[in-house]
Amino acid sequence: MTTIVVVEDHRLVREGLRSALEAEDFTIVAEVENGAKAIAAATEHRPDIVLLDLKLPDRSGADVCRELMGTLPETAVVVLSAYGDEESVRSAVDAGARAYLLKDAEELDLAGALRRVLGGESVIDPRAASALLDSRRQPDVPKLSEQELNVLRLAAEGFTNPEIGARLSLSRHTVKEYLSNAMRKLEVASRVEAALKASALGLIDGKRAGGREQQELRTLSYNDSGKAARLSDIKIPAIKVSRLQEEAQEV
Repeated sequence: MTTIVVVEDHRLVREGLRSALEAEDFTIVAEVENGAKAIAAATEHRPDIVLLDLKLPDRSGADVCRELMGTLPETAVVVLSAYGDEESVRSAVDAGARAYLLKDAEELDLAGALRRVLGGESVIDPRAASALLDSRRQPDVPKLSEQELNVLRLAAEGFTNPEIGARLSLSRHTVKEYLSNAMRKLEVASRVEAALKASALGLIDGKRAGGREQQELRTLSYNDSGKAARLSDIKIPAIKVSRLQEEAQEV
């Protein structure tokens, strides 16, 4: 007999889960609507599985999962969520969840997934897994200050240090310091490389270069029509590399 505690804040969803799981010969030992009751019910019944919603009214499902793993390591936590974004998936997996399933999956075999978990497998919905893997392929984007970005944007347009200083009301030496900090954070050796890398990472124009064609943009400031355009239609002013190179020795 496989015992389950269902943690879901919507009563109708809880009732639906009970009906579906009992039809597959699972035994629901408790149905609760928040994290505090989930911990209490799991501690009392020591179920084989806790079927856990990630968004609860009193605390996050990831926190509940983490606490359960600390007190009941033999209990498998299976997250059943409406959210398939990278942050939600990562929080649950890092907390020790054995499975991450999406409520809106067209062909969700919940009973089959639970049996696989009981057999020692980890089960993640393909869309959730894709979000997690895509995030891990992306390099960490350096955190530049607003003023460092302002200086880089003007450098990318070809302005000299004195010109940047005049536009931002900064001294030439302060501009040089901001550029040096930006270069250090971006791990490059020149202002030319800094401007190019910041642009490629989307720090200057807000759009990461390269990769698969993105979805159509809702708004676009680069074209004259004001209408949405595809990625291939975007016209970004070229960085004036020649002028940047003239000052390469300044920093």
